[in-house]
Amino acid sequence: MDNENNEKLEFYLRKIETTFPKKSKLNQRQYCQIEGMSSTTFHEIIKNKELDKLPKFKSKEIIRKNGIPYRSYSFDIFDAAQFLAK
Repeated sequence: MDNENNEKLEFYLRKIETTFPKKSKLNQRQYCQIEGMSSTTFHEIIKNKELDKLPKFKSKEIIRKNGIPYRSYSFDIFDAAQFLAK
């Protein structure tokens, strides 16, 4: 990794740690806030399977009592910072 990428990585790690202190994972809303992306754009990326536009993540689907599925997404802060530094 060259010096410019190292600086970008450090910038995003600081931004994440400043915005969300003591977090090791970000949820979808928190990632969107750091990225400057709307939740609508995030869901479009997921719906269109354009996963290369997101850092690696874990997702969990929960079926609500009314039968509607709910998905939660989790991003490691280092993976998110590395992705944003590209």
